[in-house]
Amino acid sequence: MKPIEVKDKTHIKQLLYAEHVFAIQGDQFRGFGGFQLWWYDRHRGWCDCCDSHWSDPRKHVMHHSLDEAAKILWHHRKSLYVRIKRVDEDPCIQALEHLEDARR
Repeated sequence: MKPIEVKDKTHIKQLLYAEHVFAIQGDQFRGFGGFQLWWYDRHRGWCDCCDSHWSDPRKHVMHHSLDEAAKILWHHRKSLYVRIKRVDEDPCIQALEHLEDARR
């Protein structure tokens, strides 16, 4: 993970669509070393958000529109990071997507 500065919501959308994985750092997030992960799922046309909290260690995946995700990520731009690996290179993200497929 490395910190990232984004220009605006459009910049966030472009990076998500280019398969970058964003992370919001927060003390409330237990999984992924204290980060909440965000990525765009091109097959389904929505953004996925995955986190786990100290009170509930299970990983939860939530779905948001690209616009809604950009708005949330822009709101947290001071604590925004980007993963080194992109969606298609990240086995952790791939495993989460396969779990989502199995639930459907």
